[in-house]
Amino acid sequence: MKFNILKKTVLITLLTLTVLQSNSQVVPDSTYYKRLFYLCKVWGHAKYYHTEIANGNVNWDYELLAVINEIKNAATNNAFNDTLQKMLNNAGEMGTSSNTIPDVPDSLNNNTDYTWIQNSIFSDSVRAILDTIKNRFRPQSNVYVDEAWAGGNPTFDMDNLYYSETYYPTEKMRLLALFRYWNIINYFFPYKYIMDQNWDTTLVEFIPKIIEASNAISYHLAFKKLTTKINDSHAFFYSSTYSGWLGSSDPPFLVRFIENEMVITKVLPEITEVNVGDVIKEIDGENIYNLRDSLRKYANGSNDVIIERELNYIITKGGYGSFSITVDNGTNIHTESLNRNYSNYTSLNTNTGPIWKDTTINGNCNFGIVDMGRLKKEDISTMFSDLWNTDAIIFDIRNYPNGTLWDIVNYLYPTSINIANFTTPDITYPGRLYWNYEHIGTGTAEPYSGKLIILFDERTQSQAEYTCMGLEQFPNAIKIGSTTAAADGNVAIIYLPGSISTYATFLGTYYPDYTQTQRVGIIPDFEVHPTISGMRSSRDEVMDFALNCSLINIKKISINEEIKLYPNPVKNEMRYELKSNNNNTILFEIIDVSGRIIKTIEKNTHQGVINFSNNKKGFYIIKITTNKRVLTKKIIKN
Repeated sequence: MKFNILKKTVLITLLTLTVLQSNSQVVPDSTYYKRLFYLCKVWGHAKYYHTEIANGNVNWDYELLAVINEIKNAATNNAFNDTLQKMLNNAGEMGTSSNTIPDVPDSLNNNTDYTWIQNSIFSDSVRAILDTIKNRFRPQSNVYVDEAWAGGNPTFDMDNLYYSETYYPTEKMRLLALFRYWNIINYFFPYKYIMDQNWDTTLVEFIPKIIEASNAISYHLAFKKLTTKINDSHAFFYSSTYSGWLGSSDPPFLVRFIENEMVITKVLPEITEVNVGDVIKEIDGENIYNLRDSLRKYANGSNDVIIERELNYIITKGGYGSFSITVDNGTNIHTESLNRNYSNYTSLNTNTGPIWKDTTINGNCNFGIVDMGRLKKEDISTMFSDLWNTDAIIFDIRNYPNGTLWDIVNYLYPTSINIANFTTPDITYPGRLYWNYEHIGTGTAEPYSGKLIILFDERTQSQAEYTCMGLEQFPNAIKIGSTTAAADGNVAIIYLPGSISTYATFLGTYYPDYTQTQRVGIIPDFEVHPTISGMRSSRDEVMDFALNCSLINIKKISINEEIKLYPNPVKNEMRYELKSNNNNTILFEIIDVSGRIIKTIEKNTHQGVINFSNNKKGFYIIKITTNKRVLTKKIIKN
């Protein structure tokens, strides 16, 4: 079904335009859309700052719905302002308080820009009310926002009015959904500053898309596209309408994006038509590369790796029953008919292998291997007892753990560890963030004495990434694999008219040195990727790389010991000096705060200069790769 709608997009757009043109409207669309932009900001400003609204004395959703038609049909700007003033007056008088507002640095304030209040679209009287709300505001509780625990991430479960009344809400209800979502992200999303697109610009872009959605599917798909704009791998999206378009059945195989191809990585035993390592070329006659391009707008992700992962999910989902698939097995291209059903996914993800095991390599060294996706809290004591005398434990985190890190650290470290620093949205002061410094573990007098090896890839997300952060502090721990999902922090659900629920990350997570993880992910010490040829020969190349006795004797050298980078902060030029005389190519990748590689530089000498003169001021991560060894360091550009 999702493929057919792509072919109908142009037709639907033309029909929508025809309907719009046939309805008389007092003001042009451009004027209406501009008014809605400022209405959204006014409504959100009052929702989170006005004392009477915060106390729950006013149904603020109802007040919005009551004025939208008036705003749409206001013949003049004065009439528009009269409607705004009526809505604001219905909130009652803004309360006062003798409390003081905390001094918040710009780096911890999501809402530093109030210049919109001075826009000429507002009358003096409306502007005065908005200024009064701003100036009288003091930190307060708010009925629309709670917190998961004391000092935890915000939650919005109470902000759910009109959530389930219909799948295709009226235009007013659709705008309520847009305004609710936009303002929650605007005031509480801790990563607003690293979105690819300015959040105001996104509002301008999606006002017409939400208005012009002509049926339930187009509305839900428009909202799905909106959620991708926050660049968050946690931006999950659920609705029965979207699920109906996507399909609720799964094929009898799993796929990953490997070497820029959609590759089958696991097949149910009874399936003989396709094999592990087959490259998918078509599904139901649709070219897979065209599908990936056309469906990309629906794929959420903090980085490109996760967008590709999400595309795999969108493309392989479908309706119950048969579908055709064309694959390339390296020898020939052939088309087969297979079946999707409701049980394939569960069968494919059933794992009957050992939760942990030990193995001896060439009689020289002894590895313990732990499947973190299956390890439970009650298993930890026995697991460490069994693996205590190994030379190294490999924690395989290419999965989602079961909350075991908090117990595991008690076998690894002599004291508690500072695992992360959080920027937590302040529910009493919308827009403000504050730092929380997280320590976990109680310590042990006899820590594990072997080495830790940590495996991860794009399947490593959220708690899995946090687990990596906790384990990698172990002395000389080694990280092997590829960049993770780059969404590390607690999530909350947002409920929207149309029976839509969507998620986002609402706890900013950083290393103890304040290096961000969102959109960057966990960076390996040794970058190892699976290959198509490895898949076809049933090799786990990442695990094979880890099962190497020479790794046990490697002392993990810090970046400051192995390479010297100075000055930092840098203004125009940064010098590098590789401590060893290495004649191999050195690859430098400059990564911005959004996780994008903005510059790649190859050097063939062990010392030289990297030019930063064209980079904007701010934080960067410099990734240095030589002989599969990967080092990373945070750089500040002044």
